[in-house]
Amino acid sequence: MSLSITKHPILIRAGQSDLSGVYAKPSSAPRALIVALHGGALSAAIFDNTIPGEAGFLDTAAALGYAVLALDRPGYGASQQIAEDLSTFDGQIALLRLALTAAWEQYGADSAGIVLLGQSFGGLIVLGLAASQPDVPLLGVSTHGTALRWLPGALQRFQSLLANAPFVELPFDENARSLGPANSWVHEARERLKQSRAPLPMAELREVLRFPQRLRQISAKVRVPVQMTLGEYDTTWESSASALDELSQLFPQAPFVDVRRQRFVVHQLSAHLAARAFYLRELAFVEECRVHNSMIAPEPLP
Repeated sequence: MSLSITKHPILIRAGQSDLSGVYAKPSSAPRALIVALHGGALSAAIFDNTIPGEAGFLDTAAALGYAVLALDRPGYGASQQIAEDLSTFDGQIALLRLALTAAWEQYGADSAGIVLLGQSFGGLIVLGLAASQPDVPLLGVSTHGTALRWLPGALQRFQSLLANAPFVELPFDENARSLGPANSWVHEARERLKQSRAPLPMAELREVLRFPQRLRQISAKVRVPVQMTLGEYDTTWESSASALDELSQLFPQAPFVDVRRQRFVVHQLSAHLAARAFYLRELAFVEECRVHNSMIAPEPLP
């Protein structure tokens, strides 16, 4: 199935702030609404990145019948100058709960519900949103680049960036280890990845340092299906079998949990040849969440 799609920039009102982003939808009624949140020092444009000759996530999802709203999180895009306390974990959750309600009212009609998708720190945020029991029909939550065990030196790299400035520019690491195996990534897509970068709010960086503790605090409150994906060559998080098993044990109330390793990619995978394989697995999870929701829905009255 391949549908014609439309795609355009949007603004979502959340409290006293506007959150910017990109919205893509199919020509037919969407099967579900995917709300996608980027990682630290990136923007919603990361979900529109493409390998030459291939579709990015927004286009892939919309062409297969899903609506996608990729949002710039609080502290990015239109809300870059937001108050510092609204760039913290709790501040972002509060604003994004409001944004989810608005998104459902504006873009959720005729779909089964919302699936949250988040990359890296955005993955921690979508799990926090799911744990907060938002007032929308939430079907599931999927993360990539979100985990528990720092690789050696990763935490120290973030700690070294702490300063008194309101933002920090993360250096773009172009060494071979960070980009992944030879011939697994495309130069032109890597250049687009650079264009998706944004200043990292210092308030968010402080939260990044507490990443594993935050994940343990919220995971037991998540009551929808969960999928977590880690890149085989991630340079931030450990993706050993024991690390993946530890992640799978974090969600006792989730109806089902899938934790997996994506072959051939690093922490940020949109420049990689395996990106399409990852996108299709994300959408397979969304479809499973739709089916699960229909199975638990109450029977109609005779």
